[in-house]
Amino acid sequence: MKRVIVSILVSSAALAACATDSGPVCRAPEAHEMAAFAAVISHNENALVQALAPGATRDAFTNRDPSLRSYLWGANGDTRGSVVGLLSRPPLCILDDPAYPRNDSTRNILVYTQSSFEQTSATYAATTALPYGVIMSDYMACRFENSASGWKLADMCGYGGRTRSAEY
Repeated sequence: MKRVIVSILVSSAALAACATDSGPVCRAPEAHEMAAFAAVISHNENALVQALAPGATRDAFTNRDPSLRSYLWGANGDTRGSVVGLLSRPPLCILDDPAYPRNDSTRNILVYTQSSFEQTSATYAATTALPYGVIMSDYMACRFENSASGWKLADMCGYGGRTRSAEY
């Protein structure tokens, strides 16, 4: 599992150096984002609790809500459409969600796999605003909130909160 996390970090750092002449530019995950993603990938429940903002999603996770756990890690060995399913396909392409400008209290990001971002942006960038593609297949949307202990994942990347779907 450490190999996957290291691969994501290295691949994402290399990806941040790549840019197109126009359009959105991918970046590597920031430290707080990577902490949450690493906790999900490694199934480290203690680290994930530390990476989550206080609130309904964190409560559902600590109460072992089966729906949330399935959303996070898949079910019966199938991770398609789950948070870990997307995070386990590095390199990642992180974009600040233009529909939600960054501020001191919340940050919203779009998380793509590099291959999904390349495919969807090549097809839809000229005619469609971000996000491109299908949520939880091509990308996921994550909200982070600033707390007394730093930036924390607030919505488990769309679970039980703000989700966005793209229309082609």
